[in-house]
Amino acid sequence: MGIGMDATYLDSFVDALIDDLAPVSSEVDVGPGLGRLVGCPRPVVDDEALWGVLAAAVSARNLLDFVIAAAVVAAERAGVPGRRHLRTGADLLRLLGMAPGAAARAVRVGRAASSLPALTIAQRLGGIGIEFADAVGKGVAHVESRALLSEDDRAAVVRALMVQTSPAEVAAKARAIGIDRVAALPVEQRVVPVAEDTSLNEMTLVQNAEGRFEATLDLDVTTGEELCAALDPLCRPVPLPDGSLDPRPINNRRAEALGQVLRTFLSQSRRPMSGGVLPRVTLIRPVAPGVGGEVVDRLGFGGPISAATAELIGCDATLTSVIVDHAGVPLDVGRAQRLFTPAIRKALAVRDGGCAHPGCGRPVSWCDAHHIQPWSAGGTTSVDNGVLLCRLHHSLIHHGGWQVYLGRDRHPWFIPPHTPGEREPAHLRSHTRRTMTDLTAAA
Repeated sequence: MGIGMDATYLDSFVDALIDDLAPVSSEVDVGPGLGRLVGCPRPVVDDEALWGVLAAAVSARNLLDFVIAAAVVAAERAGVPGRRHLRTGADLLRLLGMAPGAAARAVRVGRAASSLPALTIAQRLGGIGIEFADAVGKGVAHVESRALLSEDDRAAVVRALMVQTSPAEVAAKARAIGIDRVAALPVEQRVVPVAEDTSLNEMTLVQNAEGRFEATLDLDVTTGEELCAALDPLCRPVPLPDGSLDPRPINNRRAEALGQVLRTFLSQSRRPMSGGVLPRVTLIRPVAPGVGGEVVDRLGFGGPISAATAELIGCDATLTSVIVDHAGVPLDVGRAQRLFTPAIRKALAVRDGGCAHPGCGRPVSWCDAHHIQPWSAGGTTSVDNGVLLCRLHHSLIHHGGWQVYLGRDRHPWFIPPHTPGEREPAHLRSHTRRTMTDLTAAA
């Protein structure tokens, strides 16, 4: 029945809890109703009785959560986690089977109880759930992080938060109070609210083992609002032709809406350029088997795709197709001119995949197109006479003694700086992100 609790003790505890909760509703026989629901195989079907049982059960849950929060903090003060070779009370609760998130929440609420007496009283009565109490505690901490609060100020903030109806509303109210408090400070003491601080914006974008892209966003409130405004009209439910409801869940509709936003952006001509070229989806189509004998279409960022998907995206006007040979070298990219054309830059992007300097690989958008043989010395503007280099390594080629040439595999190779008369150092392949060659040497 649990650590340190036998069946007799548990039964007496439940009986006492039922007695304490009976006054929750003066019109309903709550205590016996809860007892009948727990102990009788036949369910309670009377509406009033069920309402009373639910009210009592929710209050019981709230009260038990408060007991857990208070007990775990008392255990921390008594050093119980350390004697069990644990770090915190949350570890102790996880040992007892509580989920990590719930355990952390219980510890937060328990630690904040001493500074929030009004909230603690409401919890003792079973009238506030631990999720709501946690939101109030976080809200008070949010306001205090922006302006010092006296005891009276803190009590006023707690009262303002406790009259909200949900944890989400508590958080919004806390942000509003925090902004108001900051606005009242002298200009030199004001800080940018966390929700509005664009310097904290982050986005992760990774490709998983199945080839799908996974993203996480942490955006300031303005950018988040713009994202919601862009997605909202595109992710609303669309009834099926027969009038039935849209079967797609909201997360699916939201993802499809994002795809539509991206396609709309890429179809417009007035958009930022990437290395002098308007960004487009690049479909790479080999005309001969590669090193492993495969002939597989792939995307510039996403990698291999099926033939069906290649044909699907091939219908899109925002896509550029590049034909490559078995070593991944572009064969058909357009006519060479004095300046590197968008087609040639696209070909260099396919071949080099970014800065070609060994160990670099900075993205294509950061790169210059460098003439391997200078134009002034008779060099042509072509794929075989071009290489993508970031500004740092472009400068090293011109000023740092590095040399670059195109090897027999038609990929860039580099010679490190060396003093005339010294033995020439080993030639280095371009960065490891480039298409690998089936040749073992450059020349």
